[in-house]
Amino acid sequence: MIRSSKHILKYQTNSKTFSLEKLFEDYTLCLETYIHLILLGKLPLNKFLSSKLLPNIIISHGQWKQIVYKNASEIIRSCLKKHNHKRFKRYQKVYRYFIKSGRLKSFTSKRFSELKLKQFPRTLKIDLKNISINIDNRLFDLSNNSKEFDEFINIKTPYRDPNGKHRKSLTVKIPLKYHKHSLKFQNWKRKNNIKLLKIKRNFYFILTYEKENPNQKLSGISVGTDCGYKKLLVLSDGQIIGKSLEDQYLSISKKKQGSKNFKQSLIERDKLINQELNKLDLSKINQLVIEDLKNVKHKSKFSKSSNNKIQRWTYPKVINKLERLCQENGILLTKVNPSYTSQICSRCKTLDKSSRRGESFVCGSCNLEIDADLNASINILHRGVYNPSALEKLEQLEFNFINFNYL
Repeated sequence: MIRSSKHILKYQTNSKTFSLEKLFEDYTLCLETYIHLILLGKLPLNKFLSSKLLPNIIISHGQWKQIVYKNASEIIRSCLKKHNHKRFKRYQKVYRYFIKSGRLKSFTSKRFSELKLKQFPRTLKIDLKNISINIDNRLFDLSNNSKEFDEFINIKTPYRDPNGKHRKSLTVKIPLKYHKHSLKFQNWKRKNNIKLLKIKRNFYFILTYEKENPNQKLSGISVGTDCGYKKLLVLSDGQIIGKSLEDQYLSISKKKQGSKNFKQSLIERDKLINQELNKLDLSKINQLVIEDLKNVKHKSKFSKSSNNKIQRWTYPKVINKLERLCQENGILLTKVNPSYTSQICSRCKTLDKSSRRGESFVCGSCNLEIDADLNASINILHRGVYNPSALEKLEQLEFNFINFNYL
């Protein structure tokens, strides 16, 4: 397991802040130059490169040049991967068109890899808005010799110390205080690198921790989970999480998109989601079954006002948080197809759209009256425990029938 904690740097003196500003400015200029040289073919695109082969551009320190080059290489590789994926999709359409029309057989007879395409196309877009500096253990060390601060991170900058002997590098000593989130990882192993980033005018350290995955629980119960808009989570064991989030979604939808209040509301929503999910009682659970809600909003047929509310429903954040909680607690996480879970009766397995009446579910066959989200969570549980693959094959038929026995 890998986790991280973010720490704002606000306890250092103005001179140390100025040193960080200069480091970030010079690092950015050097990074832009290395990227330009790689795209021109004057520098090779490797994962690592000796500092002797790298030109001195503002930064002449060998270890710092290697870090800048590594970052430039990673950025280009990431942008190339995205561009090549888009280019491959475009070529697929072109292939289909010429194959159907029976034209350009010299082109359609070749594989995509056989086409002589430029490695760095002119349309390659490289975004350098959010730059972060990955500092490895060669360039920093830790000290805990203060009663006021929890830790000092001593960064060896690429600049010479005018007062130091033998022209040593200037070291900036940054004080750090732990917070509630970082204290959770006291018993974890900290990785030997830190990330320095700048957001607006503030600097931050991101510390990374790692720990072996706990053994999976052998005893416990399986629980289905319905992720919804009005209630964040409803579990088949009766737990209901996040009843107040609908008010937060409505508050966000009323604010002007891009405004300060809008951005602050998004931050408050994310904090509220984390707080609510931390209330989950997972002590007796060894398997959690959730819906695979990827692309659930795609081509949704809702009104403009409804879409404005629903787009603030951040189910990916919920699912990611659940994945982390399950990993930390040794719980098996199973994802199932979400189709018709809110329309099937959890008792008699009858499929009827009219059975769902707002927040309640009333079955027309067996007269079961139950909370609609609880009914859906029970159906999700059954799909995860009882042969979900056979169920998904049946659902692909997409017939509009009433009696649908999927067990």
